[in-house]
Amino acid sequence: MPMILSRYGTFTGGIDLPDEKYHTISRAICKCPAPAFLRVPLAPCGGAPGEPVVHVGQRVSAGERIAAARDASGVDVFAPLDGTVRALTTAAVAGKGGLVVGPAVMLTELSEPRDIPPARETFNWRAAGPELLRSRIAAGGLSTYGERPEPLAQWLLKARQGRCKVLIANVMEGQPYVTAAHRLMVEYGREVLRGLAMLARAIEARKVFLVADRRRTGDYRCSARAGEPLGIQRVALPHKYPTEADAILVKILTRREVPPDGGAMDVGAAVIGAAACFAVFRQVACGQPPTGRVVTVSGERASQAGNFYVPFGMSCLELAGDAASAVIHGGPMTGLRCDEDVVVGLATNAVLAGDPGAPPVAGPCVRCGWCTDHCPMRLNVAILNDAFELADIERAERLTAMACVECGVCSYVCPARLPLTRRMKQLKQAIRSREFATLAEAPEGAVNADEPR
Repeated sequence: MPMILSRYGTFTGGIDLPDEKYHTISRAICKCPAPAFLRVPLAPCGGAPGEPVVHVGQRVSAGERIAAARDASGVDVFAPLDGTVRALTTAAVAGKGGLVVGPAVMLTELSEPRDIPPARETFNWRAAGPELLRSRIAAGGLSTYGERPEPLAQWLLKARQGRCKVLIANVMEGQPYVTAAHRLMVEYGREVLRGLAMLARAIEARKVFLVADRRRTGDYRCSARAGEPLGIQRVALPHKYPTEADAILVKILTRREVPPDGGAMDVGAAVIGAAACFAVFRQVACGQPPTGRVVTVSGERASQAGNFYVPFGMSCLELAGDAASAVIHGGPMTGLRCDEDVVVGLATNAVLAGDPGAPPVAGPCVRCGWCTDHCPMRLNVAILNDAFELADIERAERLTAMACVECGVCSYVCPARLPLTRRMKQLKQAIRSREFATLAEAPEGAVNADEPR
């Protein structure tokens, strides 16, 4: 049975990006190169850091709990590999607003990295009711694995409070180079679907969608059949960036408009990724705590391109393997420039190593209108840029700057090389804080606003 396409349309704006996935799309997931040490973040979701339950000098085993959540904003943290606790230190992970520095546990004298272990189901999740599934998911130290990760227990609570009856598993992966979710679906698609089914039962969803790029659906045919008895509807959408943005995906599938500065749950839909579904299945059904994730390593300066199962806390620079390159955390459209403090965390779907050449020099706006024409949220980006330059927060708010999904399209198409995406982010931050005193451009921002493509 083919994946459904004809029922669903597309959206105005957006762009057809080059794929650039040929280096990794056919490469099976394998274990990563051995790290020299790990700096395991104690606040992987950006909330309150966990309370360490180990001491310096202690030997720990892979999967052993090393920190306990202090409150609902955090999660339990587990040792990704066997190792010795060397020190309490700091590390930077991607989270809300960019890269966030927080406390971490340094592990040394590590065991060899592992392949993804085989699945051995020890819990009959098919016979479990919603309440039991919710309690097991909440107790597992699980998180969402998106650009803004949060504890999965909080995600479940918000989905139920928002009466979300639509659950969408998003495996579109429209950014160039990135193939981590694709390989998870190819090699572990049945487990992803089972994790999705658990989440659907936990939030008591009535409609469950698996959404994929229509160019890839042939690769998922075998695993996707497993979704039929689970009540999962398979949907194939055209390749167009940024279809995978939550607000756009929800509009395509449900015809509901997400409010500015709102989320999919505000209109009764919940969106989750393949990595989170996979982690749910492994934790709930197999008792395997989250200790790592699949990461695509690619780019012209990467020492070894591929899809790797990487333990949390490994240095992104070490994973890229080229200290002289410009290392980017995430995809090229929305990624962040890495320094030595940045480690693999929940949001790390890709690490890209590129040419460290000088960034392009931005010129004045030429009033071409390309940014507005291609904006998927139909914002007048040129006028919003004027509001930024004039520090006119009221005008920016009237022009619904809060609806920006920070996809990077405006910066990508701008012939003047203006850092428009970064400016839209700063406008949104200023509207939220009501303080527009400083609009100096921060050193961190969307890669396509700062780096040559």
